[in-house]
Amino acid sequence: MANVIEVYKITKKSDGYIASATKALEFPRRHTEDVVGMDIACTGKYIITCSKANDLIIWDLKGQSLATVEMHLGSTHRARISPCGRFVAASGFTPDVNVWEVVFSKSGEFKQVSKAFDLAGHTSGVHDFSFNADSSHMATVSKDGTYRFYDTQIEFVKGEDPHLLMTGSWDTTTPASLVLSPNAEVLVIAHGSSVSFYSTVTGVLDTTIEDIFLGPITCLAFDAMGEYLLVAGDKHVNIFRNIAGYRTAIETAKRKLTQKQTQATKERLEKMIHDNKELLTKMGEKCPE
Repeated sequence: MANVIEVYKITKKSDGYIASATKALEFPRRHTEDVVGMDIACTGKYIITCSKANDLIIWDLKGQSLATVEMHLGSTHRARISPCGRFVAASGFTPDVNVWEVVFSKSGEFKQVSKAFDLAGHTSGVHDFSFNADSSHMATVSKDGTYRFYDTQIEFVKGEDPHLLMTGSWDTTTPASLVLSPNAEVLVIAHGSSVSFYSTVTGVLDTTIEDIFLGPITCLAFDAMGEYLLVAGDKHVNIFRNIAGYRTAIETAKRKLTQKQTQATKERLEKMIHDNKELLTKMGEKCPE
């Protein structure tokens, strides 16, 4: 039964807790190697699975294969669907991240999967990548010891490539995973059992939380508002407040104040700076100058 996708129906109690999980569907077995990526589009239109053997399959929710994407990554490390449900991406042994657009008709019928763009620039395999909430930005972390931050709000159908906004170095002693905050202002890299928060506004390391678990971190995720970071490991999930996000919000607002703004916008930005500084002070955290 290895590498077979099973779908379960969840029933809940009146208090919201899970009552039972009953197997409802089993997809045909298509993967012969370990599955390294599985995701469900927010639109509910499709599911992806991908194994180490570069076989990324797009399924409908009934287990019918819609398409198989041909990849040339050597060995696949990650495969994900963008939060908007429009794109599918994968990374692996090669130094690029491949991104495809999954196209549906206006009536909701699947049409095709077409190449959108690549995230290039690394010199070694890409451990992981992440989209922000609206897929306008992406980030990557590589075995070459660098992370890269891109503007992906581009006209790829006209041949426009993603724009590199920032690159930096990280601890290369262990494999890494990463996640972008929903607003793309904070990049978090997990290395071993520690996490490091980077500001994509200033490009500097904000803080590192070390030795969260005895074993390695297995998963990272922000909540929808970007206020909290969920970190999984050792069969537990720890939740951290995104303190770096308050500091990046202050820096972003300060930069906007240097530009021409309406009086109402200026007052809103000044209030945002004041409120975030006040909150950081109450929590005993450092504030930007």
